[in-house]
Amino acid sequence: MAYIGAQPSYGVFDRQVLTGDGSTTTFNLDHMAVPTSLLVVLDGVVQEPEYSYSTSLSSGQPQITFSEAPDAAGRASIVYLGNEVLTATSATSETHIDEFNGDGSTVAFTMTRTPAANNAANFAVFVDNVWQRYGASYAYTTVGSTLTFTSAPPAGTNNIQCIQLNGVNTLNTVADGSITSAKIADGTIARVDLSFDPEDDATALAIALG
Repeated sequence: MAYIGAQPSYGVFDRQVLTGDGSTTTFNLDHMAVPTSLLVVLDGVVQEPEYSYSTSLSSGQPQITFSEAPDAAGRASIVYLGNEVLTATSATSETHIDEFNGDGSTVAFTMTRTPAANNAANFAVFVDNVWQRYGASYAYTTVGSTLTFTSAPPAGTNNIQCIQLNGVNTLNTVADGSITSAKIADGTIARVDLSFDPEDDATALAIALG
């Protein structure tokens, strides 16, 4: 086969096959990908990215949405032309402090950073230097970036202090199924790491060859 430019030394593209039912337009994908990094063939017809289909992420699940539902028993072949090697995961890091002015009537205050978790273990809240207990039956609750007191704190300048004990830090981790043999040091794979016994396969090959 002839190539324009340098001939590729390796390359394997993952493929996924979906079956239509005549009404469903959105399907789960095996990998997250932008539309232009997919080769989608529906019943033998190549589909145009961002026109015939789009991709999205729903609650961590990558999805593809067709502009029209594939026919019942219609076959959609999806080739991933490139996968992300690194994916972002969350980890706890530095604390964060917000200070607010009470006015005797306001109960809801907006934090400048959305908490990593909305639970008591993530907060230390003080009003006029007095620690507040977390919970709907106690001093305050949090939903998203909103801090809500069960009763309005008294008036004062920066007399409300909200400390987030955990933040969110983005770390890069290697995506599943992305390590190739070129990235593995020779001699580091033991027999227990394999799903087959190479000696058994060698014996079988010897018998087959006579």
